Amino acid sequence: MTGFILHRYSLAVLLGLVAPLALAADAQTLFARMHQAGIGLDYEGTFVYQHGDRLESLRIVHKTGTGGVRERLVSLNGAPREIVRTDSEVRCYLPDENATLIEHRRADNRNFPALLPDSLALLKDIYQIRAGKEGRVAGRKAISVHIKPRDAYRYGYQLWVDEASGLLLKATLLDELGGVVEQYMFTQVSIGKAIAESELKPQYPSKGIAWKYADDKSPTPSTRRWAAARLPPGFTLSAHMLRKTPASKQLVEHLVYSDGLTVVSVFVENIDDNARPNVLSGLTHMGAVHAFGKIVDGYQVTVVGEAPAITVDMIGESVGPQ
Repeated sequence: MTGFILHRYSLAVLLGLVAPLALAADAQTLFARMHQAGIGLDYEGTFVYQHGDRLESLRIVHKTGTGGVRERLVSLNGAPREIVRTDSEVRCYLPDENATLIEHRRADNRNFPALLPDSLALLKDIYQIRAGKEGRVAGRKAISVHIKPRDAYRYGYQLWVDEASGLLLKATLLDELGGVVEQYMFTQVSIGKAIAESELKPQYPSKGIAWKYADDKSPTPSTRRWAAARLPPGFTLSAHMLRKTPASKQLVEHLVYSDGLTVVSVFVENIDDNARPNVLSGLTHMGAVHAFGKIVDGYQVTVVGEAPAITVDMIGESVGPQ
């Protein structure tokens, strides 16, 4: 669950650096500018995250500099959680569990509001993209962007982008009927303000707590033992690694499949007979995230993605030894 929290709440900013979005020549220019935003301006704000019948509120502090991007994210309701992220590392502080989880940050991670690639080349054949109407989000003028899938294998998006700075203020994930599956929205944001160093330090003490490490190791070709035999149109293998999770001493093979916007992860781990009653079997979901599990030759295969059930099921059913 902690890994899921890190995946969902780890943030980077999308800031336009040249001109207001209304003056963007075309969608390609818009995408390129949004992709470059992570090295742009400092900002801080509060946003809400809605998934299913749950609504969570979080505060984000984001600062850039010669040392790269640094970010602090604090949960404002529910169980206390705090995440401090740099370009190379993510630390998740869990005071109620008296623990801190440390994980190396991978280049393939993209989360709200850093959802978009720098180019439309991978997306134009599988999504329809168009600019929409003007509106307001968090008291700021914004322009909407609609991203509609051309098939049933991916969700659609409606984005609201700050007209003045390019910051992504709101992102709504839509199902095939146009219903809201998940939503992020800033309720207050200050862009370009000076960020004090104290704002980036965790508020919870680091002494007397348990440190848990999720170590990644770069695989060699001989260690890539698993693959998905069937993929939806546009999906390719974008990353492959070996991971050691805090809950297990065994290495987990992790494969990432993506169409440039939608991402599906495959985890493969050796299990013993005592663990079999507790493993995931079949298809399940939590909000926008679908998960599929099965056992193959004594290995637990788990497929997780913010994608429709048909996509996760297709990939999961086809995963096997190469």
